[in-house]
Amino acid sequence: MSYKLSIVRLNGENFYKNSLDGFVVRQRVTQCWRKVNGKYALAPVDYIEEWSLTERQNKAKRVVEAVKNGSAAFAAVENGEIVGLALLINKLFGKSRQYMELAELYVAEPCRRRGTGRLLFEKACEAAKKAGAEKLYISAHSAKESIAAYTKYGCVFAEEPSCVHVEKEPFDLQLEYDLRLRIYEADDKRKFMDLLLLADEQADMVERYLHKGTMFILEECGVKGEIIVTNEGNGVLEIKSLAILPEFRRRGYGRALIEFVCERYKDGFDTVQVGTGDSPLTIPFYISCGFTPSHTVKDFFTENYDHPIIEAGVILKDMIYLTRKLHTTKYLQ
Repeated sequence: MSYKLSIVRLNGENFYKNSLDGFVVRQRVTQCWRKVNGKYALAPVDYIEEWSLTERQNKAKRVVEAVKNGSAAFAAVENGEIVGLALLINKLFGKSRQYMELAELYVAEPCRRRGTGRLLFEKACEAAKKAGAEKLYISAHSAKESIAAYTKYGCVFAEEPSCVHVEKEPFDLQLEYDLRLRIYEADDKRKFMDLLLLADEQADMVERYLHKGTMFILEECGVKGEIIVTNEGNGVLEIKSLAILPEFRRRGYGRALIEFVCERYKDGFDTVQVGTGDSPLTIPFYISCGFTPSHTVKDFFTENYDHPIIEAGVILKDMIYLTRKLHTTKYLQ
């Protein structure tokens, strides 16, 4: 089944005190994280969290008031109904004024496990970063499922726990999420298979290099792209995969990943090479990143793929290799 979901920023014209009357929040909690002897462990806690109509209306009133005072709120809307809600309090805090609080993040019970929470989380991250925050702060409910979701998003324990939040909700876990651009090595490469298939749409071709390659993930208010490199011997490092989510292309993320691996491997390799189709999109991009054409592998795409590979209207046939020297200074456009 397909779902037509949109993320909408809330204001006084599209959100009211009764806007959450049909919003179903119900969660069976059986385990929560508790600190025992200085360490967190899951403890049995059995109850059902469910909002009454009065609680839904009070939550809506809080959002309305916060938006009036300059905070940012977002709703996930499906078929005209609100199925998710996020509230970002527009106030910087922390010793370096690095934090902005994600005060609310909920997804309606029938619409969970579809990625709606992540979309709302990333939208809040973008708004927080635009407002000058370096980190998102979350006083998170300690239920096993809630913490698992935030951990999946990339949240960690807050370096500077807020005393106000700790006193208000002593059982909450105080978390943070770094909003700054960062690139890190992926532990579980298969977790990003959907992203990998943007760069190489045939899974068995990905498998040829996945096990031996080193993958790096670029994250800025959510995962934006990946790059995989392999050691080809004789001082040659090869880019096997480079993918940026379609909606975030042309923002410099691909170039940032290339510069990252070039800088990281410059002392151990002489050359970085990449093989790509003769596409009007990819060839100019790599040339702009300091690569020059090297050699061609004839009929690579027609002989190795079980269907025609088409990019920018061009049926790819030959593999074009480009190279860039690493022993020179970092390339600047």
